[in-house]
Amino acid sequence: MRAHGEETNHPDPPAGTLYVPSSLRSEAITWKFHLIENWTLNWTNAQRYCRENHTILISGRQQLDQLNKTWTGDMKEKQRYNKICFFIGLFRDTRAWSDKSSGSFRYWDPQSYRDKSCAFLTNKGMWSTDKCDHHNPFICYEDHVILIKENRTWEEALYYCRHHHHDLVTITNMDEQRLIQEKTKNASSPFVWTGLRYTCTLGFWFWVSDEVVHYKNWNSPGQVNECDMSGAMETGGEHKWFKKHDEEKFNFICSKGKSVH
Repeated sequence: MRAHGEETNHPDPPAGTLYVPSSLRSEAITWKFHLIENWTLNWTNAQRYCRENHTILISGRQQLDQLNKTWTGDMKEKQRYNKICFFIGLFRDTRAWSDKSSGSFRYWDPQSYRDKSCAFLTNKGMWSTDKCDHHNPFICYEDHVILIKENRTWEEALYYCRHHHHDLVTITNMDEQRLIQEKTKNASSPFVWTGLRYTCTLGFWFWVSDEVVHYKNWNSPGQVNECDMSGAMETGGEHKWFKKHDEEKFNFICSKGKSVH
C-alpha cells in the first residue's frame, strides 16, 4: 500500500474526470479536467504528475470558468463541506500561470492570505495561496492538441489527423498560440504543420476547421502567396508562422476528438 502523500513513482490515483459540455465549448475543443482529490502532493510534484499523466495543472481564466460550469452541485457541496482546497497552476511573485496563458483576471478570496508562492482553489471556489511544499489535492487538465513526431506532407498530415484524432490544429488567439508553441519545442523538425491553408482560387488563407483567420502570427506577412501553400509554425525562435509548400515534410499538430463523454 502506498502511504498517503508519498511522492515516488506516481501511479494513477483515484480521480474524477470532467468534460465540458458542447454548449460551453468554443470550436471543437473538449477540455478534460482530472480532480486528484484522494491523493495529495506538494505543488511541484502535483505539476510534475500532471505533466507526466495529463498536460499541466489547471491554468487560466477560461479553464477555471469552464471547470466551474461543469462542477455539479454535489461536487461543490462536497468541497464546501469537507473544506477541500485544490492546487491550481498559478505561482510565484509574478502570479504567472504555469501554461503561460495571458490575462490579468484574478479571483482572490478577500479573507485569505496572498503572501505564499503557490495558489489553490478554496472551498468557496475562490483563490488563495499556500506554501508550495504543503500537500494538497490538485486539478490537472488535458489539452486538446497532440504533437505527431513524424515528417509528412501537409496533405498526409491532414489525413492522419482526421483519421486518428480530429483535425489539423487551429490557432485563433494568443493563448492557443502559446499552448501550441510549447508543444512544438519537442518537435524533431524545424517547422510543424498547422491547419492553415491558402486557397488559390479565392485568394485567401483559411483554417481547415472553417474558422476565419483573425489572429495572425506571420513571420513575413508580405511574402507572396502561391498555390499549394499551407501554414507551418517554426519550432524555435519566436514560433512565427511561415508559408510553406505542401510537399515539404514536417512534424504536425492535431486537435483531439470533439466527442463528449
